[in-house]
Amino acid sequence: MPLSVFAVIQAKPGAEAELRNGLFNLVAKVREEDACLLYELYTSEEHPEHFIMHERWTDAAGLAAHNQMPHMREFGALAKDWLAAPVELTTTEV
Repeated sequence: MPLSVFAVIQAKPGAEAELRNGLFNLVAKVREEDACLLYELYTSEEHPEHFIMHERWTDAAGLAAHNQMPHMREFGALAKDWLAAPVELTTTEV
């Protein structure tokens, strides 16, 4: 069963551009994953340090595989310096 994920991401003050660039680079890589049906990044107009990622995956196994991809680990290592708080994830069935 397909799953949707909504990730709310908040940049540290002064790290907005670095985080945005890192997320844009990540989007291109994730969209190539077999289980990825949708991967879109949004930036808040009111709060430019807030980002929302909308994801759709073929199933739970595809999402689990995504979380283990090398590009996700690489992004996680970089993003720890850019994030103001842990990423808030909400997963729903489509």
